[in-house]
Amino acid sequence: MIASLLNISKITFFLCVALFSFNGFTKGPSPYLPLKVEPLIELELHRLATVAKLPILTKPYHAATINNYLSTIQDSHPQLYMRINKYLKRYKKEASLTHASVQLNYANKDNIVLPNQRGQMADANYQANFSGFWQASQYLIINTGAMYYENGDYLRNSSFISFGADVFQVDIGYREHWMSPFQESATLLSTQAKPPLSVTLSNYNLFTDYKIKYEVSLGLLDEQDDIKFGRETPSVSGEPALLTMHLSAQPFSWWTIGFNRTFMFAGGEKSISLKDIWNAIIDPVNNDNCGGDGTDLQDCSQEFGNQQASITNKFDLNFFNTPFSFYYEYAGEDTNNYTNYKLANLANSFGLFLPYINESMSLNMEFTTFQSHWYNHHIYGEGYSNDNIRMGHWWGTRKGAKDLVGGEAGSIRLDWNNSNDSQISFLYRSANFNDSKYADYELSHELEINYSKILWSNFLGLKLYLGKNNNGEKFVQTGISYTW
Repeated sequence: MIASLLNISKITFFLCVALFSFNGFTKGPSPYLPLKVEPLIELELHRLATVAKLPILTKPYHAATINNYLSTIQDSHPQLYMRINKYLKRYKKEASLTHASVQLNYANKDNIVLPNQRGQMADANYQANFSGFWQASQYLIINTGAMYYENGDYLRNSSFISFGADVFQVDIGYREHWMSPFQESATLLSTQAKPPLSVTLSNYNLFTDYKIKYEVSLGLLDEQDDIKFGRETPSVSGEPALLTMHLSAQPFSWWTIGFNRTFMFAGGEKSISLKDIWNAIIDPVNNDNCGGDGTDLQDCSQEFGNQQASITNKFDLNFFNTPFSFYYEYAGEDTNNYTNYKLANLANSFGLFLPYINESMSLNMEFTTFQSHWYNHHIYGEGYSNDNIRMGHWWGTRKGAKDLVGGEAGSIRLDWNNSNDSQISFLYRSANFNDSKYADYELSHELEINYSKILWSNFLGLKLYLGKNNNGEKFVQTGISYTW
C-alpha cells in the first residue's frame, strides 16, 4: 500500500508538470489556516463563514479562500475584517512561523481522551506544537509542523508539501481533514485521531457560479490487528487505506450542500486492484456488501472494506439583522436493504451557530443521534480508527471497539469577549449510549472553560476541564498555555 501511495504521488506530480507546461495557471497552491489549535482565530473564521456565507463545508480552510471572501465584510463587520486581515498577513510572506505554543497540564485520570485533539490523553503534563511554511516557488509550498506530548508522542500533523494550482492543489504528507461544517464534531472524519500519511487533491478557486468544490484524499493508516476478511479466514495485521471524497456546491447564496464518502479498505496481504476499488465505490451492494439476496457478492471473504456516506448542509440566514448558520448532516454507515441509493445505520446531526448574540458573545449548539454499528466493522476488529482512536465524532471514542451500540451526543459553546484584550469560552458536552451488553454506560457531563488574555502581544491561556465520563468516573484537568 505504501508503494501505491508513492506511485499515485508520482503520477500526480507529473500530471501537474504537464498541466503547468501550458502556462494556463496564474495562481499556485495556498497554505492552510489552523484547525483545532488556535480557538481565538478559529472563532473569527466561523463568524466569517456565516456572515460572508462562505460556500465551504470542509476544513482546514485555504488561506486564499478566506482572503477572497474577507473583502465582502469590510464595510458590514469592520472589526471582524480587521482581526482576520491582521492574522492573514503572516500567510502572505514567503516564509513564516504561523503558530507556536507550549502548555502545562495536570489531570487526575490517565484514561481520558481529549475531544478533537488527535488522540491526546488528558494526563500529558506538558505539550508543545508549532506550524509554519516556506513558499519555495509559485507552485510549491513546504509546510512544517508538529506536536509533542510528555509521553513521547510526536505528531507530524502539519508536515506536508503542497504543489499545483488554485484549481488542482496537491498535498502530500500529514495534512488533516475535517469533513463537516460543524465546529465541535464531524461524523465521518475529524481531528479526533491523528492524521494518516496521505495524498490530497482539492481546489480553492471554486468552479462556476455554483461555487463547486472538490476534495479527494488517499491515506495510509497505522498498523491494525484483528483484520478478518471472511468469517472462516484467520485474523491478520496490516495497514488499511483510507479514501475520502467530498463534493459541494452553493445552489443559492444562503444554502451550501455537500456529499461525502469515506472508504476504509485493505490491510494485510489481500490483493486489491484499482478496478476493485472503483467498483466498490460506484456499486457497493454488489462489490463491497456481501450476503444480500440476489446481489453479486455472496462470498464474504471477497468483501474488503468499510464505507460511510453523508449529505451535509449549511444554511446561512439573517433574521431581524441577526446572522446565523443552521447545519444538518444525514449520514449512513451501511446501505439499506442492499440498495445503493439508500443509507442505513443512520446518524443525524443538527447544529446552530449565532456569531453575534450581541457585539461580544457568540453561541454554538450541536446534537447528533447515532443508530447502531457506527465506528465498528466486522472486518476491522479495532473499528474505524487510527492508532486505536476513532476517526470521526468524539462520541465514538467513548465506547468499545466491538460495541455496536448507538446513542446521542451534544454540545453547547458560549464565547464571550469580555474586554478588548481577553476572551472566555464555556463548552458543555454530553454523551449517552443505548443499552449495551458490553458495558453499563452512564450519561456523561463535561464542562471545558478556556480563558485567553493578550500578554506581551501574545496570548496567555488558562484551561479547566472537568466532568463525569460514560463509565461514571469523575475527572479534572487544568492547564496553562502561552501562544505566539
